[in-house]
Order: sequence, then structure tokens, then C-alpha cells
Amino acid sequence: MKVLIVDDNPLNLELLTHVLGTIAVAQPVPFADPEAALAWCAGEVPDLVLLDYQMPQMDGLECLRRLRVLPGLQNVPVMMLTADSSQAVRHEALRLGANDFLTRPLNHTELHARIGNLLVWRLGQNQLAEHTERLGYAVQQAEARASARTTELVQRLLEATQRRDPDTAAHMTRIADYALLIARQLRLDDSLCQQIADAAPLHDVGKLALPDELLCKTDVLSQDELALMRTHAEKGAAILADSDVPLLQMAAQMAHSHHEHFDGSGYPQGLAGDAIPLVARIVAVADVFDSLTSAKPYRPGWEVAEAVQYLRDQRGSQFDPDCVDALLRDMVGVRIIHTHYEQQAHRATRRAA
Repeated sequence: MKVLIVDDNPLNLELLTHVLGTIAVAQPVPFADPEAALAWCAGEVPDLVLLDYQMPQMDGLECLRRLRVLPGLQNVPVMMLTADSSQAVRHEALRLGANDFLTRPLNHTELHARIGNLLVWRLGQNQLAEHTERLGYAVQQAEARASARTTELVQRLLEATQRRDPDTAAHMTRIADYALLIARQLRLDDSLCQQIADAAPLHDVGKLALPDELLCKTDVLSQDELALMRTHAEKGAAILADSDVPLLQMAAQMAHSHHEHFDGSGYPQGLAGDAIPLVARIVAVADVFDSLTSAKPYRPGWEVAEAVQYLRDQRGSQFDPDCVDALLRDMVGVRIIHTHYEQQAHRATRRAA
């Protein structure tokens, strides 16, 4: 995801570029000259803009005003960075379309978390935009419905984006691929398979409502912390509840039930067997497989063969046997997905170094 940085101070540009280098999905695009940044935006649409307020030739407010009239830039999230804490500046920036503020000197932890929040927001926008394009609406009424769906999802994500897990964005993308693979191996309808892939990234949306210090903890959680972490299933279901949009209805089922176990020993409701929605059973396998094979602050990622053995061991107890078998039927596809994202992570690590 391209993150445009506009700041006339070289040290600030270097700092912001370094922070973005620690976020795997972020690709920094730095500019010291706002005119040059605007020219770049004439041919490119960033996923996030970090905009300095105090610049000599053109201040951040004027730059923001000109950004918002460019094609495709109306809804791109913008974070204003300023040493001026006056309410007048904030109010004018909000009127012009700024989405967030940070006052200098910057707190790196807060900066990292807020950038993550806005990237998750943008990811939600992009997913629904792609969903709309695939459906191929041809009339104005259908376009209006798609726009309403986009707005609804963004608003729901905004309810939960006060805090986020730094690994959430990459995990969301991988889950979509694994869930799509399982759904196809179950021979579900093509449109349903794609809807599952579109909804799966929202399965952990409830984690965005949890405290940052909990999500960013680098060692094993205590019992109290684990209990709080487990509330993300119900929080996610609450965020997505009562929608008339089929995609969000499916995502709500995934969010609520992806930690249920096939034998009834899971949470939050203790559902068993077919009482667990199929889409949640699919995501449960995809989620655990990806979690096991991904590095955590407190442990390295498992080898694929180890994770596969775990799925086999838990087949019929933690997991739906059919969903486990579906994943194992396409181990070539599984390894392609795993290798692709592992290589992406390695490239991101090299860039950060």
C-alpha cells in the first residue's frame, strides 16, 4: 500500500520513511516539495497521505485542499502532522477532509498505531471497491447501493480502529487466500467462494477494539489478558451486526464463530458441528494454519509440515474434518501462498534494515 509523505524537512522525511519501513504492507513515497507530490498524485492514487502542516511554499491546508479535488483522492485517508496545536488549524483541516492528527514531537508508538488504523480503513475501502467492480454493476442505482455498502463498511471499521494489531493487515490478506482455497476445494459455488474470500479478512475486526498494549505484547498472555483477547469474537460480531449487506452478514458470522470448535469446546458460544456456520469453520482452519506458520514476537513460525500435522491431529475435535481435508487436498496451492507471503516478509525486513 502506497503511503505518500509530504514534508519539507529531510529529517522528518527520513523518520517517517523509517517508521513505514516497519509496516510490511506500507510502501513509502516521500516528497519534500508539495507541488511535486501533487504532480505525482495526478497519475497515482496513494492509500494514505502523511502531510506536514508548516511548509514554506505551500502549507498543508492548501496542499490538502488541492489533493481532495484530484480524481480518486476524495476518500484517501490523510493524517496531518503539525507542531501547531491550535483548534483553528484542526477545524480547517477537518473541513478540508483530514482524517487524523498528530502533534509534533511525534510519539513513535502512537504514530505506528495510527498509521496502521488508517491503512486498515483504506484496506476496507479497497476490498469493497474491488467487490463492487467484480459484480459489474451497470446502472446508477446499483452504483449507489455499492457506494452505500462501502460507506457502511468503512463506518463500521471506524468504530473499531482505535487500536490495532501490527500484524493484522498481512494476516488479513493471507487468510483470504487460504479461505478461498478451502472453499474451492469444498466445491462451493464460484460466487460464494469469492464472497468468502472477500469477507474472511474481517474475521478479526473485533481485535481493533482491544487495547494496543494487549495486541502488541511480545510474550505469552496472562489468563486475564487471554480472557480479554477472547472478547474480540463478540466485539467483531457486534461491529458487523444487523447489516443488510450479504458480505457483512457473512463477515459477522466469521467474526463471531471462527474460534468455535467442532466438538463444542470453543468460544464464545460453545457451538458444535453444523451449528457452527460453514464460513466460520472454513476461516477457523485458515486462521490457525496461518497463525502457526507465521512468526510471532514470542516464537518463530512453524514449518508447513508441522502445521499440517497439527490440523490432522485436531481434525474432528477443533476443526471440521471436511475443511481440514479440503486444505490438505491442495498442498501445492498452500505452499505457493505460504512462500509468496514469506518472501514478501523477507523483502520488507531487508527494506527496514
